[in-house]
Amino acid sequence: MRQQPTSYSLLPLAAKALKYFLLGLTGCTVAYVISVVLQFSLLSGLMVKVLEDVFSRGFVLILCLGAIAVITESIRS
Repeated sequence: MRQQPTSYSLLPLAAKALKYFLLGLTGCTVAYVISVVLQFSLLSGLMVKVLEDVFSRGFVLILCLGAIAVITESIRS
């Protein structure tokens, strides 16, 4: 019996990374809204800083991963 060659794809990895990124962003947004409603100014300030710094860089990294996945898949076909 002949074995088929295994092909690796970055698209599932990029989709999974985007999924968990958006879940993390949603969680931080919920925590921010709750901290504003309960008037926890320290926590709300921390959430804004995290959203600005970490998530903006993470978003750029996930976009780059998606672009690399699309380019490698288009080269293969």
